[in-house]
Amino acid sequence: MNFFSAPALTRRASGLAWLGLAAALAAPALAQAQDKYPSRVIKVIVPFPAGTAPDVMARFWGERLSKALGQGVVVDNKPGASTIVGTQQFVAAPADGYTLLYTASGTVSINPFAYKKLPYQVADLVPVIQTLSIPLVVSVANASPYKTLSDLIKDAKDHPNKVSYASYGVATAPHVSMAYLANSANISLNHVPYKDGGLNDIVGGAVDTAFSPIADVLQFIKTGRVRALAVSSKTRLESLPQVPTVGEMFPGFEGDSWHGVFALKGTPQAAIDQIAAASQKIVASDEYKKYLSSMGLVPIGGTPEQFAAVVQADSKRWVGVIKNNNISLD
Repeated sequence: MNFFSAPALTRRASGLAWLGLAAALAAPALAQAQDKYPSRVIKVIVPFPAGTAPDVMARFWGERLSKALGQGVVVDNKPGASTIVGTQQFVAAPADGYTLLYTASGTVSINPFAYKKLPYQVADLVPVIQTLSIPLVVSVANASPYKTLSDLIKDAKDHPNKVSYASYGVATAPHVSMAYLANSANISLNHVPYKDGGLNDIVGGAVDTAFSPIADVLQFIKTGRVRALAVSSKTRLESLPQVPTVGEMFPGFEGDSWHGVFALKGTPQAAIDQIAAASQKIVASDEYKKYLSSMGLVPIGGTPEQFAAVVQADSKRWVGVIKNNNISLD
């Protein structure tokens, strides 16, 4: 039995055609909605223990990034082996913009030259934004006979390898920065590695000096337990305006560390651009500047290209220092 007349069949076919056309027109919009970044939680790997400066700063930035992007941002601490453990896990993740790395300068500008083998390639880490700079401070105990950097250098020249300095360990930023200063001044110093940076032993006089991160040492300076002799930055710091830069004695010297955000090679450029733009607004905010100023840290920001140039310049500087001082780790 013929249930449909010819006109009815024509109308039905016409309706189906319109449905097909509507579906075809809707498909790109649906795909675009599904592909909109970010559509789920972003994980940020921090290759440092909880409670350390990189962890604290990553969480501060991450909370504000979450608000800006309208998605959750979860910090995942993966400490170990001078950031190698966490970075290795990062490079094993999909390059989709949902796993980021928040780390310090040593990951990309020291480790590749100090370690004989690494489970990651710097080329696989795409710079997104430099969040901040960490000035280092040449500091001594308040009772130290060294009143100026010149005093320390003169004693080191008169007594090679006698003047001792603390650091967080071999191939850390305080270690290579002090080695850089020693090379610049043509002096020989005695390196004493500490797990905690050794500030308490500086105060107690067990070790002579250190090139300490400002966030560690600023309160020691303010309370009079430590005297600042010089800072590693290009210019004097707002937090320590009376303290000269090392560069005032040795032009061109710069030894700051930094924090930054990286994406994985192959991550869609649109995702990188979105994270960078949102992060730039965070770094430029008065809230961020005020938070950093309490620790002596310096907000930086800028474009991914500017951050890439910083990584390149740092790498060029530290590879020379590491080779000149035979700094090596397995």
